[in-house]
Amino acid sequence: MTNGFAKNVASTFISRILIIGMAILASIVVARTLGPSGKGIFAALGAMVGIALQFGNLGLHGANIYFTAKDKSKVPFLVGNSFWFSLGIGLILFFSFYLFLSQHPGALGNIDFRLAIITLIAIPFMLLAYLWQNILVGLNKIKAYNLILISNQVLSLIGAIGILLVLKEGIFPLIIFNTLTTIIIACFYGTYLFKIQQFSLKLNWDLARQSLNYGFRVYLTCFFAYLVLRSDLFILNYFKGTTETGFYSIATNFVDGIILLPSIMALLILPKVVENLGQSGELIAKTTRISVIVIGVICLSTVVLGRPAINFMFGSMFDKSFIPLLILIPGAFFFALETIIVQYFNAYGFPWFVVRLWLFSAILNIGLNWIFIPYYGMKAAAFSSLLVYTVVFIYIAFRFLRANQYTFKKLIPSFRDYKIILNKMSLKQLLKL
Repeated sequence: MTNGFAKNVASTFISRILIIGMAILASIVVARTLGPSGKGIFAALGAMVGIALQFGNLGLHGANIYFTAKDKSKVPFLVGNSFWFSLGIGLILFFSFYLFLSQHPGALGNIDFRLAIITLIAIPFMLLAYLWQNILVGLNKIKAYNLILISNQVLSLIGAIGILLVLKEGIFPLIIFNTLTTIIIACFYGTYLFKIQQFSLKLNWDLARQSLNYGFRVYLTCFFAYLVLRSDLFILNYFKGTTETGFYSIATNFVDGIILLPSIMALLILPKVVENLGQSGELIAKTTRISVIVIGVICLSTVVLGRPAINFMFGSMFDKSFIPLLILIPGAFFFALETIIVQYFNAYGFPWFVVRLWLFSAILNIGLNWIFIPYYGMKAAAFSSLLVYTVVFIYIAFRFLRANQYTFKKLIPSFRDYKIILNKMSLKQLLKL
């Protein structure tokens, strides 16, 4: 049942590392050729489409994984529905941004209005690519999924190098190139899906209703989780200013690195669980035990190497970032485990209690930050996150154990688990049932 899972996790993790590396290189090229102002414009435009994607997907990316894994015969209709959703939502977002920016030109600062319009054209295609790529995850077409993601970043890097370094052009042709890249990548997904399975562009209303019902819960959960993950930065900046926020942001960047691997595992385990509901409890428990070991090693390594890494990469002036990082590391550990365990419930239709849990967590986190950050600064922000992540993990783990009549021992790695790791056996062998 789990054959190939470890290989998919490893290949996706390596792909993400490559993508991050190329993104950093492209960012360096942009910064060095366009200067701080040009880099700021590029970042602001990227943030604009990022916000559109974050709040315009309606959770349909999660619905596409779920319904694809649950019933492969629905794939042609999911592809078609994704097309119409992306077109409709994308056009709404495009015209909403257009009207707002045309009426409030000051919101753009020193950004040329034409640059914003060129960037906004990419929104429907970016949304379409996002929805179609998750159908590939549901189909377990992970190789194609990773190759297209890498291709996207390769094109972006080539564009930055070719336009800015070789042709010595400015930001206008680069933005046009990036918009064209988004359109090309969406076509890549569509071509591949058409190649492996015929699809219909007719809107399936019944499936659309089911997708929106499931997706809305995903959407709300992601929104509340995003508030938990990022609201502390805004509150810290409000009370303590940009310097302390800068220190704290370095710590949160390291946390993002810690949870990268478990996020990939959670993404890929969901279709496996949906396809094998009869063994879902055992699969999640086994994956969690493995994660305890793997993520534990990552967290311990961060404790040992975190301070030298911060000083090496960012300079000794950022040494103060290490204390909040130490506080955040246990929270990152629990958050990573929760991300995997909750896929058990997502496979059963994404119950509302998950949404309510993250709503409560967002309110608790914002409240604690608002009360304590004025007095204790970034340490309070870190402790607040640690508390919330721990509470969420305990509740999700308790519900999972109770649903399967397991004891907590089921989530604790056994001597055999450690022995296999120490004997350098592959993760694929470890997961084999």
